[in-house]
Amino acid sequence: MNPRQAFEILLNIPEPRRTLVLTDAATALRVSEILGLMWMDLDFADQVIEVKRAYVWAQFKVPKSKASKTPVPMHPVLAGFLMAWRERTPYAKDGDFVFPSFRLKGKKPLSASIMVQKYLRPAAIKAGVIKEDERVRFGFHKFRHSLASSLVKLKCDPKTVQGILRHEDVRTTMQLYAQSDQESRLEAQGKFLEVLLGDKAHLLSETIQ
Repeated sequence: MNPRQAFEILLNIPEPRRTLVLTDAATALRVSEILGLMWMDLDFADQVIEVKRAYVWAQFKVPKSKASKTPVPMHPVLAGFLMAWRERTPYAKDGDFVFPSFRLKGKKPLSASIMVQKYLRPAAIKAGVIKEDERVRFGFHKFRHSLASSLVKLKCDPKTVQGILRHEDVRTTMQLYAQSDQESRLEAQGKFLEVLLGDKAHLLSETIQ
């Protein structure tokens, strides 16, 4: 999934879930970590998001690893969307969830599985990212992969990408670069073949026959 496709998906999701998905797309936070966020975890002055808890299968848990607890950057553009949502939500106190369940009167966060079923997957279908009858998994992890791929293609420093994705082992990050290099080599080879053969490739095929 590329950035253009991700944007098309965002257009087809209503608030506040749109801001939730945007947060996921921009930070590579796991959806369980986003659902666990309280307003007190968002430091708008220092432009960081503190990851203190995760909401998994209706239970609160500690973050996955030491690296998962690393503060996540919050760019002013993302901060603007989050602040705009805070101005509209009735649950705007420091101890309230950023993305609460209105059905549960703010006492618990939204449900990830319901969001995927009711909003995320239908939006992906409308955006043409997947087909309605296509039996493939499509969830929030797609945005994490999309951000990772985009950062690599933008030639961002591996340590920076490792920090954003919060990989404990830099080798995990470097695998992304290895995959990207392979794609780049394949693309370069294709460009050379276009220059070499042009529209005459069929002449060589005829010679072989």
